[in-house]
Amino acid sequence: MKKENKNINETICNAVNALSPEAERNNIKLTSNIRDLEISHDPERIKQVITNLIKNSMTAISPNSGKIQITMEESPDEIKINVIDNGIGIPLEKQKDLFKKFYQVDATLTRETGGSGLGLAICKGIVDNHRGQISVKSSPNQGAIFSLTLPKEKTNEQPKSPIGTT
Repeated sequence: MKKENKNINETICNAVNALSPEAERNNIKLTSNIRDLEISHDPERIKQVITNLIKNSMTAISPNSGKIQITMEESPDEIKINVIDNGIGIPLEKQKDLFKKFYQVDATLTRETGGSGLGLAICKGIVDNHRGQISVKSSPNQGAIFSLTLPKEKTNEQPKSPIGTT
């Protein structure tokens, strides 16, 4: 992990922009509503988490009517990033094991798309290393909301002075 004080919006936009062509090919509406906020995080690892969550959503939604929205909620101590889709959803009894290594909700779906059951376990490890949490809320045929929280702490690096200040 290489944590640095970086704009979380930039990190999220990098993930969204990387997957936009695939979303457009499948006529999936992919939107992001994240505000600029400097927090300590590893931009490459958090981009990896967001990319994985978006890709998972893309396999769970229908082309031409699929929607994936990335939103952010802010509290005094942390931010919460949500990846919301209108896909097939995940049965409640399958949700508790989602972040375990090699677990797959539907092996037939992942066999078609090449999934290994490691993506969400890796995401959990990355988020845990940021002292955050990752979770899911979903109901069958109601889509899914994957959420990750990140603390708003700053690294111990000296902050860079904004241009024009004394």
